[in-house]
Amino acid sequence: MYAGMTVICQGNFRNEQEQIKNAAYLGSIGFLYRELFGRLEETETKSTWENLDYTVVKVEQGNFFYLYLQKRTGKNLILGNDLNFAGLFSKKNSSLYDVDEKLTAMLGLPEEMGVPNRADIRKEAERCISQKAEEMLSASWQDFLYQSGCDTKSLLPMVRRSEIRERAERYYLQNGSLADIHFIPQISLEASFSDAIYLLFLEYGEQAAEKIARQWIKRNIPYISQQRILYGCVRDEFREILDTPNDRIHKIKHLIQALNETRHKAVQVILCRKKKVIQVNMSVEELCNPKGYYSIRGCSQKDRATLERMFGKTAEFRIEDIQSVSYGGIVLYENVASRNAA
Repeated sequence: MYAGMTVICQGNFRNEQEQIKNAAYLGSIGFLYRELFGRLEETETKSTWENLDYTVVKVEQGNFFYLYLQKRTGKNLILGNDLNFAGLFSKKNSSLYDVDEKLTAMLGLPEEMGVPNRADIRKEAERCISQKAEEMLSASWQDFLYQSGCDTKSLLPMVRRSEIRERAERYYLQNGSLADIHFIPQISLEASFSDAIYLLFLEYGEQAAEKIARQWIKRNIPYISQQRILYGCVRDEFREILDTPNDRIHKIKHLIQALNETRHKAVQVILCRKKKVIQVNMSVEELCNPKGYYSIRGCSQKDRATLERMFGKTAEFRIEDIQSVSYGGIVLYENVASRNAA
């Protein structure tokens, strides 16, 4: 029957009594569904039927029935005046879409049935189209590029080395891998999901997604080229980070990991700069800085005054200045290089 029924059938019931209760409820829903689907799929010319206090009108267009619903009043009903759109039925897969609250109530369908609406279909279409576009780019990018006739300048990104480095560090701090760093199309239909595209996707699904994906690629060759080159540069920078064990970003990552494992809001930090050593209390939030530069705002007023007196007015410090971080005498992080130098 309808795919939404599976949600209830696969539910985890607490005990046997609940199973019996839900089975009976499901049976009553199934009866209403069979009646509805029987009337929708019948080949008779009759286009209306009554159920309780409502009249349902079906209007056939192609492979769809448009459903209209109105409370029975004893008078002739006028489409667009007394009748209100209540749902869409696909003859191709025998499924309901965009069922409104009144028809849902008439059928006695629970919310967990999850009848998909237009927004659900748009999200699914975006996911499917984006996936198709990614597959096409992987298999045929050079063909798209050659056929586009775009000039070389439009295909190159305007990007700074610092931006590339920042992105690579972000992937590293998030435990990313080289395989994660590649351009993934994210195609939005929010501004262009017309009725035609909606019905096209319901009726043809994968074929429609492939056609729309191909059109999107052809319209966005410069953007795609720029993104692919940018991600390639970030990937090279990420590889360089992995191949450079003494890179400061490794210290930043180790510190953040250590702080993420503690539940404390503040820790003791030993700083060492130009052979001057000081211990201060710092907030964990302030120390979890992916840049590796820390503000003294995370210190107490007394510690801020001490830092300014020892390090000068610009008392902000860096990951290189941190010798160790501890709480209650337990070392959470230690700069091994600083310890050996000492």
